[in-house]
Amino acid sequence: MATEDKNPAGPEANEADGHGALGWGGEIGGLILIGLSIIFMIGGWQLGLGIPTRLGTGAFPFMTGAILAVLAVVICVGERRGDGIAERPDWLACGAICAALAVFALSTDRIGLVPGTFLTVIVASLPDKSLSFAGKAILGAAVAVACWGLFIEMLNLPFKPFVGF
Repeated sequence: MATEDKNPAGPEANEADGHGALGWGGEIGGLILIGLSIIFMIGGWQLGLGIPTRLGTGAFPFMTGAILAVLAVVICVGERRGDGIAERPDWLACGAICAALAVFALSTDRIGLVPGTFLTVIVASLPDKSLSFAGKAILGAAVAVACWGLFIEMLNLPFKPFVGF
């Protein structure tokens, strides 16, 4: 007598219900986030937290790490209680975001905040097929102008909007 699979979605769904490698994706991601949060919290602690009326330079990274730790625990608990259906990661979008971060880090000092932000948005939006290249350029220009207005004009941060102009 053959044993029947009790899962109505079929035997391939068993991998996604916590028994296969894909079923642990949420927990693994949550644990990675917990590790990053600990790094942020240690770094913030070393910079000095200050007092509630006069926060130190480490208060923001420490609080960011604490919030990230809480969210990571929520992710891990939610994955264990969830339906077990894991989505496959969109590696193209992940690569575009990593490339966009590299573009921003490498270009902002060389060409300025406005063109660096513009290029960053273009690179980050490349995998999006629903937006035309003209739409991506308009989005990049809008974000670049908004960054200029916020960080340079309103907050008076020492960024150069354009280098060489």
